Amino acid sequence: MLGVFAFPPSKAHAQDALRIAAVVNDEMISVYDLKSRIALVAAFSGFKNTAETQQRLAPQILQQLISERIRLQEAKQLGVEAKDSEINNEKSALELQTKIKPGQLLKALENNGINSTTLLNQFKAKIVWSKMIRRKFGRNVQISDAEVDEAIDEIKRNKGKPEYLVSEILLPTDSTQKSSESEQLAPRLIQQILDGANFAAIARNFSQSLSAQKGGNLGWNRVGQLGAELGSAIINLKPGQITNPVRTVDGIYILKLNKHRVSAGLEGPPLGPPTVSLLQFHLPIPSQSSQLQISKIKHDSHALTNNIKGCNAFKKIAKVSGSELSGELGTFRMDQISAQMQRLIKDLPVGKPSLASVISDSVIVLMVCNRQIPVAVKVDLIKIRRQIKNNLTTIQLSLAARRYQRDLRRAAFIEIRL
Repeated sequence: MLGVFAFPPSKAHAQDALRIAAVVNDEMISVYDLKSRIALVAAFSGFKNTAETQQRLAPQILQQLISERIRLQEAKQLGVEAKDSEINNEKSALELQTKIKPGQLLKALENNGINSTTLLNQFKAKIVWSKMIRRKFGRNVQISDAEVDEAIDEIKRNKGKPEYLVSEILLPTDSTQKSSESEQLAPRLIQQILDGANFAAIARNFSQSLSAQKGGNLGWNRVGQLGAELGSAIINLKPGQITNPVRTVDGIYILKLNKHRVSAGLEGPPLGPPTVSLLQFHLPIPSQSSQLQISKIKHDSHALTNNIKGCNAFKKIAKVSGSELSGELGTFRMDQISAQMQRLIKDLPVGKPSLASVISDSVIVLMVCNRQIPVAVKVDLIKIRRQIKNNLTTIQLSLAARRYQRDLRRAAFIEIRL
């Protein structure tokens, strides 16, 4: 690559507009177009728009501009257009994601010296490509009831197993040149993310998967759904961490683990942790007590409460024989209670006294008077079948889109001048 990006983009805009970065069929992509897109990517992804950044990002960004130009050319030939309302929806979504005031996106770009046309062209290419994919392949992608049934059976079988909320960046390796560029780009993107760059913004600008439109969000997945290479990479992560580059037959992946949970099957997750209403029998341990004396206090506490049944009887014993700290403790979520107390009552039946236990400078016996366990919300089966069908359709359309893009690039005349 020639050193054409060593100068600040504010210099010689007119010259950059005349200099050709690439030719796609009979249309030109100028150096100015390329610099504008790099500035846009840098602004939303957290990169510093230095000459070094421009040099490093230029190959990948130029390939994206070429792909977009091919898509726009194909859309024009097919009569597919992006409506103003659709472009406005994209603006609003990006404003929400980037916390820019509604209606101020383009002005914010211009104020930072970024040509808004490059973003509008990106929006148009995204919109028309989605329309073309649906129009060309939508009727051919038919998900059967049997496929949905199989997916539901798998959900049932995997109830109680781990699930991972994952985001992805997919870099292409479908040619020697792309493979080399992606191998160099992947560690740079990882370093930028580790330095604080926004993963979703980088996914939107660099990822070649359809999930790029959603900031790389893949939703909740089990290890088996991710495949062997990606699954083994994600299970060792903690929420917020990202993988090293993972090479697969589809390309080079960078994954981020957002959250993990245990699968609830066809039920929604519980609304919260269990709550318990507690009574306490309390006896203080005098200072400098020997182990023998402490054991006697435990024995006495056990003897006084062991045969008690029910909360009313426990209250009477606590009032007569316990300290002033005995009696009702109140109602608590389990996650509000100390680990030691949780162990005492976790499997304790309602109305039965716990074992006597030493906690701090006291001996206590607990009784659960009421336990409320939130019930998982049942999922609407019709809704979940529709979601599964949509997900399977998206997967099939994504595969078709890759083939379509590959065929369009092969048929196109592409000349890179840099």
